[in-house]
This record gives sequence, structure tokens and C-alpha cells, in this order.
Amino acid sequence: MYKSKYCEVSYLPNRDAVLCKWFKKCSAEEYRNPLRFGLELLNKTEAKTWVTDTTYGFVNEPEDSQWLLKEFIPKTTATNCKRVVFIISNDSFLKNEIDQQCKALREYFEVLQIEKLEEM
Repeated sequence: MYKSKYCEVSYLPNRDAVLCKWFKKCSAEEYRNPLRFGLELLNKTEAKTWVTDTTYGFVNEPEDSQWLLKEFIPKTTATNCKRVVFIISNDSFLKNEIDQQCKALREYFEVLQIEKLEEM
């Protein structure tokens, strides 16, 4: 498990998923390190699902969004991950950003938006 004041990343064996749960805004290495750990978990566990809990999420810095597109997503497509799930409420201030991310991710993965982990 990875845990910092910004994020927690863990493997959920009962869902065959890696869960990335954000707690507060961060950027650069504080943002990227949890995601790198999550990639390691995807490879180690051969999990088929990546879950991001945006309940306490934030708008990414442009540099981090570019890093996601150029590095994180291509590395994720090289794993067994087939599905990306966002935990987000319908009235979240992040809804538009997550909708845009979903459009881009659908090129590579099945993408779902749910309001609670239990919906998965």
C-alpha cells in the first residue's frame, strides 16, 4: 500500500482492482509517485481494473495532465488493465474534467463512472 497526506493506493483483491484515493490537491512528484506505485501494483497483481476515487479530488495542473497522457496511460495499456472506473458524484465540480478524461480513456479501456465503490 502507498499512503501519503495526498493519496492512498491499494489493491482490492475482491474486485481485482487497484484503488487510487485522493485526499487533497498535489502536483508534480507528489501526484505522480502514487500513480507510479499503482502501475507497479497493476503489474504485480495483474489487476484488470483501475479505480480513482475523486471524492476529494482536484483539477490537475496542466503538466500533470500531460504526464498522464504521455507516460501514465501508455504504461497502463501495457498491463492487464481493461477497465477504468471513476468514483464521482453527479454534482462534483470535477464532472466536466472527468468526462473529458473518460472520452480519451475510452480509446483504450472500458470506462465507468460510479458514485460509490459498492456499485462496482
